[in-house]
Amino acid sequence: MECMIKGTVLMIPEGTKKIGFNDICNYIHSNLIEEILLPSTLEIIKANTFFDFVEIKKINIPKSVIQIGTQAFWGLDQVKELIIPSTVKQVEKYAFCNIPQCKLVIVGERQEIPKGWDAEFAANVKEICFVSKL
Repeated sequence: MECMIKGTVLMIPEGTKKIGFNDICNYIHSNLIEEILLPSTLEIIKANTFFDFVEIKKINIPKSVIQIGTQAFWGLDQVKELIIPSTVKQVEKYAFCNIPQCKLVIVGERQEIPKGWDAEFAANVKEICFVSKL
């Protein structure tokens, strides 16, 4: 996968369906990346994809995403908000942990959270809120 960098933004190419740590780590470690633009074709964010990339400030999870792996967003110290679209049907253990400045916005009612979301999907976050739609 050939990513593009524009300033401090890492753009993942359209057509990408899965993304993992190994797909982006060299780009992030060798550049000052503050924002990740994920493609509208993305379906799976693998385990540890954004693990401990403390310099990242912004990531938007596209509506096409259906699965988020273990510790996928662990340790993003500077991210202020993550919107989890209602399309996400599986969130694995600790997917959103150790992001103390972050407000998690989950689209959907609390009772609509799909089975398979681990009870410990988020810990050490600023806030978790539910909205019926954006």
